[in-house]
Amino acid sequence: MKIKVSAVLFFVISCFHAQEITDKDAFKKCGKENSKKICLSDKDADGTLFYLDQCPETAGSAENNGCPWPDKDGDGVRDKDDLCPDLIGEIENNGCPWYDYDGDGVLDKDDACPADFGYASDDPYKNGCMKEDCKKLYEEAQIILKKFQEESKFADYDKLQDKIINDINLKLLKEDNVVIFFKNQMVTCGTTTGKNYYCPSYYDRETPVYSTEDFWNDKAVTKIYDALPKNIIFGINREGEGSGLQYEKDLILNEVSKPVKILDKNKIEKEAVLYPKLKNSQIKINKYNSLFIKILKNDFENKIKVMVLYTNADNKYGEKYIIIYQYVNNQWTTIETKKEN
Repeated sequence: MKIKVSAVLFFVISCFHAQEITDKDAFKKCGKENSKKICLSDKDADGTLFYLDQCPETAGSAENNGCPWPDKDGDGVRDKDDLCPDLIGEIENNGCPWYDYDGDGVLDKDDACPADFGYASDDPYKNGCMKEDCKKLYEEAQIILKKFQEESKFADYDKLQDKIINDINLKLLKEDNVVIFFKNQMVTCGTTTGKNYYCPSYYDRETPVYSTEDFWNDKAVTKIYDALPKNIIFGINREGEGSGLQYEKDLILNEVSKPVKILDKNKIEKEAVLYPKLKNSQIKINKYNSLFIKILKNDFENKIKVMVLYTNADNKYGEKYIIIYQYVNNQWTTIETKKEN
């Protein structure tokens, strides 16, 4: 009876091991550096045995050889399922941002008139559709625009650019490397709509005579480079749906440069171009500050409201300053500086 039980037990164990070792070459290779027990273990408890697991310390998927599926843009949708792997998107939209074809601020998925500029409405059958004749509002907007243009026709915006750059607080840029966000992109274009904002504005009503794009011309890029005693990387700030950061890969300055890898806030390595101004600059960048300058608003009497945001790699919110400049007697003067939380 004992012989019979032993034979059955030996048969079961033999079958078990035969099922476990599915790749003899991989098992043999594992055995050269580890014990048989370790090779047949599942250290990270992900269902993939140690000798087959390419990521034995990290739980992953058997379909990916025991490694977790990557998520390059950090939006929670794995790259293998992500139709927009380089853009932060929504899980419900297969990893892509929701689009707004007509630029009215109502996403296409909710827009009853996706091809025509409209306004937001609680009625799903009217949401994103036009409500009224915009002629009157257009005429009123043109009066305001002409007043702005008349007031500002002698304002020297090159001097404002110089003033803003000279006012950069170097004490808040402590790292050797600084990312300068010299472009600001809206993923959804056009005028944001609301209950009282039904018609296209035909111009940016917040910044009708001087905008962020006006500030960030080629001169500003060169002036910033000259002003900061730092290694410089240029980046692009994306706002709206699918927001995120990108780094400029093309050369935009006729200065010494080199390709680098930068670790973004999601701990993902991305390619960038570094303009080194300090000795011993690194090829892999994981410690850096960033600087973002945005023109928020134009007011009458030649007043310009500016946001300056200083951040570091560990604090995406950073320190934000709102500064108001006014053009008086051929000079731009700071009339208010306020730190925001």
